[in-house]
Amino acid sequence: MKKGLKIFLVVLIGLLLVADLAGGAYLFNFAFKKGNYSSKDANIELKGNNKWFASQKQSIWKEKSKDGLELKARYLPAEKKTDKTVVVVHGYGSASKYMGSFVKIFHQSGYNVLAPDNRSFGMSQGEYAGYGWLDRKDMMGWINRLNQKNPKSKIGLYGISMGAATVMYTLGEHPRNVDFAIADCGYSTISGELNYQLKEMFNLPSFPLVQTAAIYSKIFAGYNFYQADTKKTLRNSHVPIFIIHGSKDTFVPVSNAYINYKNANEPKKLWIVKGAEHGKAYNTDKNNYVRRVDDFTQTYFK
Repeated sequence: MKKGLKIFLVVLIGLLLVADLAGGAYLFNFAFKKGNYSSKDANIELKGNNKWFASQKQSIWKEKSKDGLELKARYLPAEKKTDKTVVVVHGYGSASKYMGSFVKIFHQSGYNVLAPDNRSFGMSQGEYAGYGWLDRKDMMGWINRLNQKNPKSKIGLYGISMGAATVMYTLGEHPRNVDFAIADCGYSTISGELNYQLKEMFNLPSFPLVQTAAIYSKIFAGYNFYQADTKKTLRNSHVPIFIIHGSKDTFVPVSNAYINYKNANEPKKLWIVKGAEHGKAYNTDKNNYVRRVDDFTQTYFK
């Protein structure tokens, strides 16, 4: 090989490496770092059920994560004393105060509701999103708090989008006194969702940018997102699960629902909401949504 060609190849490889490192860093910061991803304005006007939630007499709970972050959650007690509590988990770019519609479903059914802010969202500390994988450990902290508060607790888990992934990943940790889980439009793997979004948003191939972003995630956020997979977590759980997904979801493709359903053990239930976009199953078929969620909840809250 001629010397000039060797130099050219070395330079080319070097440039490609630099481009990959820069691209991977951009993807990681865009998707993971607080302030760079889509988040709701803290001063946005609360309307409808979110305004109702804000008006309710609630308390703010605090927990320390295993890596030292202060996490916060809103606790709304039932009107009549009960051992039954539903943990309601928000999605990416959202926060507990925007979960009024789902909090109301469970509260009007007579249950306590705990609505955490996942790390780096809402009132909780953190510089990087946990995408459900780091959040599963934080969720175990909230669940343990409920069990310490009341050893006879009966707990249900509800999550939407990233919150649904959080719920499904948490089930792999064998949480105590959890009677059921409801996962609305959750992804099966973080890497799969990043691959999809890279293609949808930037029309770029996932390799090697997602792999490089994973290195940054391990260094800065402290976790390997390739480990996050419902194939591992749901197969290690026998908690009854209800999987909901919109048929026209273009943010988390509906194929995830079928994967998650396949990965789950019995008892399990699947509902594909015709015509619903991402996170819009409730809005698309409100009466049916409330009825089905309430029926599932009552079936397993004995």
